Amino acid sequence: MKAPVSFKFALRFLFSKGSDTFSSYASLLAIGGLSIGVSSLMLTASIINGFHDTISDKLSSFEGDGRLGHILGKSICINDADIDSLVNYTPGEVSPFINGVALLRFGSKAEGVIIEGVDAPPNSISNIEKINDGNIIIGKGLASSLNIKVNDKIYLQGLSSDEPLSNFPKIRSFTVSDIFYSGLQEYDKSLTYMSLYDARSVLALEETDVSGLIFNNEEKNPPTMLDVNYPYYYETWKQKHALLFEWISLQQWPAYLMFGLIALVGLVNLIAAITMIIIEKTKQIGILLAQGTSKSFLRDIFIIQGGFIGLIGGLIGGVLSIFIIMIQLKYRILEIPSDIYFMDQIPVSFDYIIFSVILMLSFILSLLASWFPVRNLSDLKPSDALRYE
Repeated sequence: MKAPVSFKFALRFLFSKGSDTFSSYASLLAIGGLSIGVSSLMLTASIINGFHDTISDKLSSFEGDGRLGHILGKSICINDADIDSLVNYTPGEVSPFINGVALLRFGSKAEGVIIEGVDAPPNSISNIEKINDGNIIIGKGLASSLNIKVNDKIYLQGLSSDEPLSNFPKIRSFTVSDIFYSGLQEYDKSLTYMSLYDARSVLALEETDVSGLIFNNEEKNPPTMLDVNYPYYYETWKQKHALLFEWISLQQWPAYLMFGLIALVGLVNLIAAITMIIIEKTKQIGILLAQGTSKSFLRDIFIIQGGFIGLIGGLIGGVLSIFIIMIQLKYRILEIPSDIYFMDQIPVSFDYIIFSVILMLSFILSLLASWFPVRNLSDLKPSDALRYE
């Protein structure tokens, strides 16, 4: 019976009917402050996770789970025994690729580009299942700078390091079959896709030569290492961009700290609200003490009040953050410059685990914060509480 009665008293003290006292307003302010702090933390976590997930998805779609290449950047013979064993015995999809640089011309304009010879472009940027010979796919940034449109004819001159400069340059024409947009300016302004045959022709490679192999595995956690021997090496997309993810990891803790201070202000408001309730309800506390109510029971009442404020504030903050996340996912109202960041809008990602942890911490810290104003109740005497009544 003790818990339900203490809970009833806690709600009665917290939200008294017809009460226009400062303590009732302080309780509402404490709930509001805590909800804003919890919402700020949740939005911060969702944005950080959104950046991480968006960048991970985009980079993995371009790079594959991992790539094998020559340690000196030379071409690889696809018929090599070591390469053949990797293709046949490695789980998942293994496909060759050719990578090099070229000079792209359109009209009177020219731009240096990276050509990627593959069977098909990444599914995340194009619906084309197979690149036909004579076709090329370019990025939106490159198309905008040179004013290129779909079905336009462009000219490519390969810049192969193995070809003597005295040779007459080979220039080939291609038809733009698609223009992709990834939001990554590094790729949109310089990367182009063509068939393996065309890439070999532009870069003057032999029929069996490739730059390396792309490994894609449908498993959630693909292997980060392959057993390859010199002169080959294997590198995952995350290892290639390790500095970027170290920067994201470094930036997340100051962000959590800054927005955590907002939640701390909410806890200070909670302490102030409980203190005001105790001062305002001193008469009722004195009556309960005179009737034999234990001081531990009274402490439980105010600690339950603090927990209730923390729970309501956390739930309101959670609902508010989910509402903002849904609006951003649907309408994309918060935009950012894509030439600075790796995307054109603020990404958000809902993480149930992090949200649950934040809600639990707000509730537990609210219970702990409620202990500060009630710790002196043991010194309160009924005669002092009812002296002026």
